[in-house]
Amino acid sequence: MTTDTSLCINDPAAAFLRRQWVRYLIAGAFTALVDLFGFHLLENFVLPCDAISISEVARSRNFAIDKTVAFVIANALSYWINSRWVFDQGRHRPTTEAFLFFSVSLLSYFGGLQFGRLLITVLNTPGLIAAVACIVMATVLNYTIRKTMVFR
Repeated sequence: MTTDTSLCINDPAAAFLRRQWVRYLIAGAFTALVDLFGFHLLENFVLPCDAISISEVARSRNFAIDKTVAFVIANALSYWINSRWVFDQGRHRPTTEAFLFFSVSLLSYFGGLQFGRLLITVLNTPGLIAAVACIVMATVLNYTIRKTMVFR
């Protein structure tokens, strides 16, 4: 029995999903860089979370503040890119779509934030590594929910 693999390779739906996933990864990498750069600036010039002279509790608090500010900026950019370049709009009204997008982001953000704080307080992980762990943890979850519930 022979199978025709050209159906899988040339399937327009599969090609669309591959292109969409690649665009999502490119957009995500760009907004992750914005997030990490913002976090880096904040942790180095505003509220340090890697200083040896402050307690783990202060480091954890500063991490949460720095990460939150960077997240808000990066997530606004992420919505703009995803709604215009990655996904098709139209499943919901624009205000509902934006609300759902940011709600999904907040859920994964807070889960990642707690994970990052745990890494800092339990494993003494550097702040930037904890910030990267937050981003990695949210990527697949965000794509799946955004694809199935927010955008078309």
